[in-house]
Amino acid sequence: MVYDTEQDAFDVSLRYTGVDTVDWPEHPADLLRIDLPGLADLIDDDDAYAEALTRMVFGNTEIARFYEKAMAAAHTAAVHVRLHVDGPSRFHSVRWELLRDPMSNHPIATDSTVLFSRYLSSADWRPIPVRKASEQVALVVVAAPDDVGEYAPGGRELAPVDLIGERDRARDALKGYRTEVIGGGGTATLAAITARLQDRDDPIDVLYLVAHGALTEDVPLLFLEAADGRADPVDARRLVEAFQHLETKPMLAVLMSCRSAGAGTASDDGGALAGLGPRLAGAGIAAVIAMQGDVTITTAQTFAQKFFAEFADDGVVDRAVAIARAAVRDRPDWWVPVLFSRLRSGRTYYRTEVGGETWSSLALMMRTGRFTPVLGPGFADGIVGSRVEIARRWARRWQMPIAPSGKGNFAQVAQYLRVGRSPGEVRAFLMDYLMSDLREKRRRAGKHDLIAEVPQHLLEGNDPEPVILELGRLLRERDPDEPYRAAAALPVKVYVTTGWTDLLQQALRANEQPKDPVTLCFPWNDTVEQVDPHTLEPPTVAKPWVYHLFGRLDNPDSVVLTEDDHFEWLTAWIEQRPSIPPAVSASLMKNSLMFLGYRLDDWDFRVVFQGIKSFGGSSRLRANTHVGVQVRPESQTIEPEAAQRYLESYFGEDRVSLFWSATKDFLRELRANAGDGGP
Repeated sequence: MVYDTEQDAFDVSLRYTGVDTVDWPEHPADLLRIDLPGLADLIDDDDAYAEALTRMVFGNTEIARFYEKAMAAAHTAAVHVRLHVDGPSRFHSVRWELLRDPMSNHPIATDSTVLFSRYLSSADWRPIPVRKASEQVALVVVAAPDDVGEYAPGGRELAPVDLIGERDRARDALKGYRTEVIGGGGTATLAAITARLQDRDDPIDVLYLVAHGALTEDVPLLFLEAADGRADPVDARRLVEAFQHLETKPMLAVLMSCRSAGAGTASDDGGALAGLGPRLAGAGIAAVIAMQGDVTITTAQTFAQKFFAEFADDGVVDRAVAIARAAVRDRPDWWVPVLFSRLRSGRTYYRTEVGGETWSSLALMMRTGRFTPVLGPGFADGIVGSRVEIARRWARRWQMPIAPSGKGNFAQVAQYLRVGRSPGEVRAFLMDYLMSDLREKRRRAGKHDLIAEVPQHLLEGNDPEPVILELGRLLRERDPDEPYRAAAALPVKVYVTTGWTDLLQQALRANEQPKDPVTLCFPWNDTVEQVDPHTLEPPTVAKPWVYHLFGRLDNPDSVVLTEDDHFEWLTAWIEQRPSIPPAVSASLMKNSLMFLGYRLDDWDFRVVFQGIKSFGGSSRLRANTHVGVQVRPESQTIEPEAAQRYLESYFGEDRVSLFWSATKDFLRELRANAGDGGP
């Protein structure tokens, strides 16, 4: 629903997506009017409030008819009902969870077949990393200022916080999580919370925040702690700004109202926590659960325990909320917990298991030589940083007027840099950036950092590749699961890569059974030397080919950077088809392809994927199993279910297995599961 300020009403769009992914969109002609003053008059009568809200929404016959048709189409399957309210913050204070089914008159949000959430979207959101279910870490913050009783926002005196009780209830709800608790004695400060969330090496998955709140001119305040233990009323905008700048954000935030010792209810915060929910979601948190009114300790505790027990099962937040609501549906305050979500599927993490049939298939393909790894830029992330990171740094450095959602898009950022400059200048920027970044890392390095072991003379030069290769050597020696080391041990005749370095060739030569790789490069522009494929010896496992698709750093003019470069590459891929050695073509067309080191929304993956499909005999791809692996399975536009459907639409059902985890984790499991065919 989009608010029309001129007509003081909502313009409504309706959409139902069935299991076959086909959408039914409708756009009612009549505007939807929500009478806020009328609802405010009924605030103390839940039944009257629910009836009035239901009349306002389903009094629109087009909305009522669409809802009835959608529910009938769903049959007994669970239905995700997502309410998207795009309007002033005062409309988020509406108790939408009290909406009733116009036919049965029962609350929609307590129906066992309905997963109800408030859906939020924003162009400012950045991707959120997907993490394994086995690595869940919760940060519990209990703000218990010593002098909180001196505050009386809106004439409401704040009660002392039951610090011990809140800690115990939080720990009890978060069984199964590694839980850290801060609070009391001046520890629950905004700076302390932010500092802990900024730890990228040990990211927080769930933020469980217990605090007093208040609304001041529609802006939420949270009563956190100052360093001296006294209250620090924090404007929500400061908290939101802190979250916006986090590199790694929690996937879930739970905002609980404070209870005083011995109290049966939480103190009424005037809707402050519910008002903070959309703001935190807008700052990039995937899902936020907040209290939108008075809630009893019994309801809050039962809801939290049931929610986290269910949430741990599959990470589908709106399913867990629905089950938790069902557990408290007989209590008068069942509607108080509200879910704000930016997730289309409702899923916050993804299990990474690959079935036994997939491992068996991969082992067979490796034993018979029908297996081709396609290695992406993510293989070198641990050495040169990800291309997303490089793009964001460039966007900040040149103050590019690119939407926040596009600042991590390397091809787009490089394209912006290309405007008004020659292609050679952009590539010179890349080489200079890589060298400068490596020197800066050396300057800031501790004695145990790998780069501290790199000889100084390498860092004094202007070519980043010798430094990168030395770092690769050191990393392989230290880490037996280093991706290039693991990939080099595979029984493969042809490697295809969009990486720019010789890290793979170096790893092949250093393999336990040393190999002698042959380096080739696709001639997408006239700076790349064309090689007569008939002059080459056929590839073998002992002497494999490494075929670079997007150029190499030893020839910067061959590197594919900008959007224009990717389009030019696709054109060349079609026109220069005869220059592709038959062994490479066959490895892409006849073998099982394992994409490693990609995000499915990267330009690298999309262009290579389309290029492979463009081969004349691409229908043969459907005969094999393909495994997509992402180093960082994060995306603003593609979730795993959608990605699965996307790939299956080309390769056929049951021909694609997605492994949502780090590349090194996949390769480790491949070695463990592929038997004799493994490395």
